Amino acid sequence: MKNLFFILLTGLLLFAGCEREEIDVPANTDFPPSIVSSSPSAGGTSVLDGFTVSVYFADGTTSPLQSATVTILDSTGAELISRTESLEGTSDSLIIPADQFDPTVFVAAEGYEMLTTVSDVKGQTTESRFNFSLSNQAFAANHAEIYIAGNFNGWQGVNHPLTLVADHTWEIEGITLINDDGARQWKIKNTPDFTGEDWGDPDCDGIMTSNMATGSVDNTDCDVPAVPVRVRFNDMELSYSIQPLVTFASNVSGLFLLGTFNDFEGNANQFSMVSDNTWVAEEVLIAPGDRYKFAEMPDLMGTVFGDNENDGVAEAFGSNIVFDGDQEAFYRFTFNDQTLEYSSEFVRLPSMGLIGDALPNGFDGPDTDMDDSDGDGIFTLIVQLSDGPVKFRTNDSWAVNWGGDDFPSGAAVPNGPNIDVTAGLYRVSINTNDLTYNFVEITSIGVIGDATPGGWSDDTDLTLQDDGLWFAQLALAGGEAKFRANDAWDINWGGSDFPGGNSTIEGPNIPIDEGTYDITFDPITGAYNFGPEGSYGDDGFSSVGILGTATPGQWVDDTDMIDNGDGTYELLIGLGEGQVKFRADNSWDNNWGGSEFPSGSTIFNDGGANIDVTPGLYFVTLDLNANTYSFEPASLGI
Repeated sequence: MKNLFFILLTGLLLFAGCEREEIDVPANTDFPPSIVSSSPSAGGTSVLDGFTVSVYFADGTTSPLQSATVTILDSTGAELISRTESLEGTSDSLIIPADQFDPTVFVAAEGYEMLTTVSDVKGQTTESRFNFSLSNQAFAANHAEIYIAGNFNGWQGVNHPLTLVADHTWEIEGITLINDDGARQWKIKNTPDFTGEDWGDPDCDGIMTSNMATGSVDNTDCDVPAVPVRVRFNDMELSYSIQPLVTFASNVSGLFLLGTFNDFEGNANQFSMVSDNTWVAEEVLIAPGDRYKFAEMPDLMGTVFGDNENDGVAEAFGSNIVFDGDQEAFYRFTFNDQTLEYSSEFVRLPSMGLIGDALPNGFDGPDTDMDDSDGDGIFTLIVQLSDGPVKFRTNDSWAVNWGGDDFPSGAAVPNGPNIDVTAGLYRVSINTNDLTYNFVEITSIGVIGDATPGGWSDDTDLTLQDDGLWFAQLALAGGEAKFRANDAWDINWGGSDFPGGNSTIEGPNIPIDEGTYDITFDPITGAYNFGPEGSYGDDGFSSVGILGTATPGQWVDDTDMIDNGDGTYELLIGLGEGQVKFRADNSWDNNWGGSEFPSGSTIFNDGGANIDVTPGLYFVTLDLNANTYSFEPASLGI
């Protein structure tokens, strides 16, 4: 057992009288219903001729929606429209089309009041009351003019005005948002220059942010087609859509799949047209029981399609559709905006794991997750196995699983027998396209590249250590390097950071500075480090400490950690709010930072950021062999 000493600092007393704050989990899903948006809008102007009343609601899973009432009054308080409807779930709407009330009772240029009340199954209610007006103009809008400017037009918006084509909806066609140099930043604005209000979407979530709300807003810099497009912008909801111009017939300007899986907003699941009236979203992650709708805009504005019968044929402003697939996975959705027929087709599984007695947690789990970063249906994993059985399964559940009779490779059989494996370090893969699996044993790991003694021709082998790391001390030239297994390129790792970072399979070449290094590599996590000579194991440091604004010594005085004599360090310390780093010998010559809390991989010297910490009492560990750190919450009774 490691040598363990506790250092209680003066700041520790601050935590002695504190009690842990309990998190009220039910309260986080049990709140009064919300009125998400409405048309007419508060203080807005709608078009008199044929306006539609629509209100959208949301609530928590513990207290779903029950009913809502919408009432419109004239300036004398006389009731003109009133509708009460039942609601369900955590997101629903109340729609009153123009043909369901008498438009003759309304007069342009007069003011009206809209009262909305919504309740949930626990009797919690929310009320909204606001004024609006009506206009005889063709369409309602919050601005007199709208322009678009960006890299594509030298930020000269005067040449690219948008046209008002529907209520609050502005449109421009035929522009290409990427310039010849590949730059793609742009903004929407309400003046030809930037003297008024402008909007950007730095989060790429399909919703613009106004400079009037934040003082300034970054440009939109998101993936866009490198072809002429149609841009639509809603000046009330600040949503927008971008669609390539095609010759296909269409009844909607765009299409998005919105549902419980994305809180019924955003452009992550945007459709593309593939033929007349036919829209396709290639990959949507959705689970059985999820509810969704097809929407013309990424925020339930414009035309929205649901399905009252859940029969595969949608209706405008119909009910939420309940997904009835077999399992959570990625599906291809197809929608026809003429017939309103829609369908979904299984594409690939979202997750895959390996489980069994050959793993430390056995068949009790949890699964050891596999990776499909290429999205090609081939899941892989680097793992240390002992003698024993394993199986593959999805979503940490036995509902879908595979086994097999053969080792190290064979056919994956649904609900098949356990696969008996032999102890070793393996790259495990399962191909969900042809249902085959393979266990490739890793018997050696080396470093290769023009920075290494063998160049790109011969590996310089690393040696497996007792702590599971592969190690070598090498003099390297300036250049590049990678790690690879079994003296072959079938399994190789790379990364973009130096002197340390997290590598990926088939990753980029690692840039190397000339010097002599203690090289450590963990093939399971991908963590690597080119540390100072002597930094592995017996590191030669007289002390290693922690400092920063969260520590008593601030950035001036290190708080020394306990040296276990094997490259690992420990400390019990009370931390305030702020940042910390680790360093050796009270000097910045050798220091380590990181980007994660409460645990992560260390990055050496200038590459390592300050670690943001949360106030508390922690048992801190630093492992210079594995290049990791952790802050484990502690108590005075430890």
